[in-house]
Amino acid sequence: MDNQQFQYQSRIFKVNSKQDIFNGKASVHRKKFKNLPGPPHHPIWGHLLVMGKYRKTKPIRLHPHTFPNFLDEDYKLPPIYYLDLWPVNHSMMVIHDPEIAHEIAAISSLPKHQVLSDFLSPLGGPENLVTMEGPLWKKWRTIFNPGFSAAHLMTQVPAVVDCALKFAEILDGYAVRNEVFRLEEAATRLTIDIIGKVIIDHSFNSQTTQNEFVELLRNQVSWLPSSESLNPFHIWNPLRPIAQRINTYRLNKYIGKILDSRFSSHNATNPKGRKQKISIDLALETYFSESGQTHDQARPLTMDATFRRYAIDNFKLLLFAGHDTTSSTVCYAYHLLSKSPSALATIRAEHTAIFGPDPAAAATLIKSSPHLLNKLDYTLAVARETLRLFPPASSVRAGLPNYFIRDPLTGARLPTAGFLVWPHTMGLQRSAALWGPDVHCFRPERFLAANADAVPANAFRPFEKGPRNCLGQELALLEFRVILVLTLRRFEVVAAYGELDGLGGDGSLWAKDVGGKKGVQEVWGEEAYQVLLASAKPREGMPARVRRREA
Repeated sequence: MDNQQFQYQSRIFKVNSKQDIFNGKASVHRKKFKNLPGPPHHPIWGHLLVMGKYRKTKPIRLHPHTFPNFLDEDYKLPPIYYLDLWPVNHSMMVIHDPEIAHEIAAISSLPKHQVLSDFLSPLGGPENLVTMEGPLWKKWRTIFNPGFSAAHLMTQVPAVVDCALKFAEILDGYAVRNEVFRLEEAATRLTIDIIGKVIIDHSFNSQTTQNEFVELLRNQVSWLPSSESLNPFHIWNPLRPIAQRINTYRLNKYIGKILDSRFSSHNATNPKGRKQKISIDLALETYFSESGQTHDQARPLTMDATFRRYAIDNFKLLLFAGHDTTSSTVCYAYHLLSKSPSALATIRAEHTAIFGPDPAAAATLIKSSPHLLNKLDYTLAVARETLRLFPPASSVRAGLPNYFIRDPLTGARLPTAGFLVWPHTMGLQRSAALWGPDVHCFRPERFLAANADAVPANAFRPFEKGPRNCLGQELALLEFRVILVLTLRRFEVVAAYGELDGLGGDGSLWAKDVGGKKGVQEVWGEEAYQVLLASAKPREGMPARVRRREA
C-alpha cells in the first residue's frame, strides 16, 4: 500500500520520527480508537486499509472530500465517527449531523485547524480572515463587511455586467470556431476580472490579456502540494518553498501598489465627495475611523505597517477565494442544466419573463434596474442546488481537551482533543437520510420557497454558517445570476469529455491532469467529478463546446 495516497487536501502530515511506527507510539495511538465509532479499525494500520480500498476503485484525482460519503454508504456509519489515518494524515472526527455541525461552526469555541493556515498561507498570506481568531478576526471582519453588504454590491452590478458581456463574447468566439475548450479556464478569468473590479477597482483584463497578478496566482496554485500525486518529487519538491516565496513577494508587491495608490487618493480627495466607493475604499474608511483619523489636508492620513501587511494578505485572499469557487459553480450549473432540459427551459423562461424576450437587451436593463436580479427565484434555486451537489470546500476546526460532543444516538461524550474536527459539507449535502433517495439528482425545485420546509435545517452549508460564514457569498450569488442571465438564452454549453484528446497539453494547470484510474471515469454517475486544485474543481477543467442558439 502506498501511504502517499491518503492526504487531507494539499498537506502531508509529517511524522516527527521514522521510528514512531516501531517504537510503541503506533500501538498507543491506535488504542485511542478502540471504543470510538468508525469503520473497521485495524490494530496496526488503523483506517488506512479501509481508505486504500477507495483509492483502488475510484478515479486517481477524485477530491478527498468525497471519501467519507463512500464510507457512509458502505458501512452505515453513525452521524459522528472517527478516522485514524496516522501517520499519513491527521486523525479526524467526521460530523454528518447538521445540528452538531451548526454547534461547531456557530456556537463552539473550537479554533480553525492549523491545516487551513498551512494551505492558505501561500495564497492569502499568514494574516487572513479564514484563519484569524478572536478580536483580531472581529476587527478585520468589521473592516471588510461594508464592502460585501447586499446594498453595496448592488452599486457594483454594472461592473459585473461588463465583465459578463466580455465572457459572452468569448463564448461566441468558441461557438464560431466550433472549438473545444476548458470552461473552467474561461470562467476563472471572468470571475477574477469581476472580483478585481468589485473589491479593489482594478482591471485585470485577464479575459483578453495576460495579467501579471493572475499568472502569479495561477503559478502559486500550481506549486501547491498535490493530494493525489504519487510522485515523491512533486509532494516533497525542494523547489516549492523557493518558488512560493518568490511568488508571494511579487504578489504582495502588486497588491501593495494598488493599496498605496488608493490610500494616496484618500489623502488627496475627501472620500465623502465620492459618488461611488468600492470595497477597498470602505475598508480604508473603517480603518481610519477606528484609528481616530479624519480627512484633513493639514494633517495627512497615515497607514501603519501592520495594517498594510494585513490588508495585502486579506485582499490576496479575497481575490483568490472570490473568483475560485464562483467559477466552478458556474461551470457545474451549465453542465447540470444541459443534462436537465426541463430545468433549462424553466430558467430560460424566468429570464424572459423578467428581462423581456430579447436576450441582448438584458444587460442594459440589469444595469438600470439591478433590483430585478432579486426576482430570479428559480435561478437562485439552480445556484443553491449546484452548490449542494458540488460544494467548493469545507471548514475544519481543531479539537480541544475540554471540549466534548454529545453523540446524538447514544448520548456518549465524544472527545475532540487531538482530532481535526470536520463538519463535512459534502457528507451533509449528499446524505440520503437528510435529503431523500434522489439525493444525487439535480432538482433545483428543492430550494424554491414553496418547498422550504423540506430543506433539512443546517444541512446546506456551502458557505458555512454562523459568524464565520463566507464573507463573499452575496457577491458569488450576484455574479452567478448576472452571468446566467446574459448567456443561457444565447448559448448551448455542453461538456465534451469525449474530446479530451483535442485539448492536449495546453500548458494550463490542467495539462498534468490524467483524469481518473483506468476504467473509472465517473462518480455517482457523473463524469465531471470534482478534483482538488486549490479548491474543488470539475475534472480536467470541464472540456466543453458551445453553440449559438437560434433566435
